[in-house]
Amino acid sequence: MEASKGVSRRSFLKGAALAGVGAAAAGMIAGCTPGKTSDTATAETAQAAASTNNSAAGADGTANPSWLGEKPTVDEADVTNTIDTELLVIGGGNSGVCAARRAAELGMKVVVMEKQPEDTWAPIGCDSGTVNSQAYLDTGAEAVDEMQVLNEWQLRTYCRSMPSIAKMYATRSGEVTDWIRSLAPQEELDEYSVYYSFPNGRRAVAINHSGYTSFPGTISYRDFNNTLGKGENQPAWGPILQYSIDESKKDGAEWLYSTTAVVLIQNDEGDVTGAYGKGPDGYVRVNADAVLLACGDFSGNGEMVLALNDEVRELAEASGLDTTDPSGFMGMGQDGMGHKLACWAGGVIEPGPRAAMNFGNGMGVPGLTAIGNYPVFGPDGKRFFNDAQLQFGGLGFMARRARGELMCTIADGKWEENIQNQGYEHNMSSTTCAREWDLVKEDLANYKTGPDGFEVYGFTGYGMNKSKMYAAETLEELADILGYEGEAKQGLLDEIAHYNEMCAAGKDTDWGRDADLMNPLDTPPFFGMAGNTDKGRISSGMVQMSGVLVTDNFEVRRLDDSIIKGLYACGNDCGGRYAVQYHTLMAGNSVGIATTQGYVAGEHIAQHLEEDKAAADVYAEKLAKMAEEAANNPAGGPPGL
Repeated sequence: MEASKGVSRRSFLKGAALAGVGAAAAGMIAGCTPGKTSDTATAETAQAAASTNNSAAGADGTANPSWLGEKPTVDEADVTNTIDTELLVIGGGNSGVCAARRAAELGMKVVVMEKQPEDTWAPIGCDSGTVNSQAYLDTGAEAVDEMQVLNEWQLRTYCRSMPSIAKMYATRSGEVTDWIRSLAPQEELDEYSVYYSFPNGRRAVAINHSGYTSFPGTISYRDFNNTLGKGENQPAWGPILQYSIDESKKDGAEWLYSTTAVVLIQNDEGDVTGAYGKGPDGYVRVNADAVLLACGDFSGNGEMVLALNDEVRELAEASGLDTTDPSGFMGMGQDGMGHKLACWAGGVIEPGPRAAMNFGNGMGVPGLTAIGNYPVFGPDGKRFFNDAQLQFGGLGFMARRARGELMCTIADGKWEENIQNQGYEHNMSSTTCAREWDLVKEDLANYKTGPDGFEVYGFTGYGMNKSKMYAAETLEELADILGYEGEAKQGLLDEIAHYNEMCAAGKDTDWGRDADLMNPLDTPPFFGMAGNTDKGRISSGMVQMSGVLVTDNFEVRRLDDSIIKGLYACGNDCGGRYAVQYHTLMAGNSVGIATTQGYVAGEHIAQHLEEDKAAADVYAEKLAKMAEEAANNPAGGPPGL
């Protein structure tokens, strides 16, 4: 047998530095580099590996997945402006604003590269769910157990999320909310703050239903009275966050609006030392000690959605939908530039399953959004699942049901009493904040019976949108209105009678609905909504929730686990936050975790940048030693012997 060829630590480090790749274990072939191959893998083998890797760049740039494309180049002759700074934040949204302000107030020189024009800048979202902010506690709410929030986050992600990120959200998100709000005038906070799920109508702080615990703490920023002139109940989060932008500028941060990042700048060792952007006056070069990617998600790029979110693509294929036109699979978010910048520099997208917000296929249960969670009945009138398990995005099984099925949800006249037991999930009811509660009560009090229905204000969506609900004085009449006929109608009436018997017994022996949600449908008027399921559209949702692999300190990692010195990612560019699906243990936690990550990332970089770079070198030495030991061991031999 021919002896295996040895690999020296020096050659490994040289290759890893130049190409961002290396064999951390025997047989590992890297597929994510800044553009050159290492001494331990030929261009041919690395390219072959990358050809089946849809999450990273090719070893020499020629085998990049189609969604990534070729790494751009910028001619220095085309650069019209050069700026030197300590921290470059790419992206001025929820996470980027907080990162820039926090780093600047700690004395760091900061530049922000933001693609939106200054006069039309706006963040995505307006619901901010955080834990134990003083602003929320000042309403009279009780404090939440932070460790319970941490554990619930981990359970909902099947322990796939990074514990450091979950803990950061549980223990520091309230602090960040108060820090953001501290700059806004109190009259504006009073005008725009809507405190969800408190104080009306709840009997517990943390509510558990069918194994899922949800918590209060959401503040939604809405222009309820159209003070800003863009319509009633439109998002008002932008004006509050704008104060943090202004504060960052007071502390010396420079904002480059209307400037889109093009490509990161790296030295011969693969360290990130800045970025090129393209603005109104041409290309700008920003030299920086560190770059923080805060560019948002990739739902606005249909090609990336289909390539990286297997569930969206495969559900579309299983539903017979055409996937050749990616534009049909776009969401409300960003174009994925942050993910691309990271991968061109040597980073890699986190492994699947990859989460989306509000991923769906047109088959959602017809929900009584105004008044929360009630029993769901299928086309034969029978219940077919635990209808208390309506956590956000948790109904993926609906994709496996037949198309065109009639479904309905029914409540009765005791809805105001019953709502007190419901949780804080989006798909429960969040209308117990005082402003929206009064609107819902008014609409329900003025209900109209009959097939024409009546309009009810719902808590979801922007503006004063209403949903059509139907009412009747008897269940028989409501069944007719909702479209049930013959045996299906009788099946519905019989099922409701059976359901009421289980409510009296205090236990759902059919599907396990929680006892405190077993409220009989026996008091007129009866309210309902119905719909027919379909699979005609596969949505990528509002935003995609997956990012690139990072360390606990937000440093971007390569495929071989080495660290790209000087490159960080937060918000939707950062991996390790969600798994499978967005979840709402607290409504608005997407904005809440983005602002928290930005704040903590900016703080960490300002205080520990040089320590991170030194630690990255030490870690590279460790990886080199491991690779050397693995390569020099006989095949199959235990490591280190």
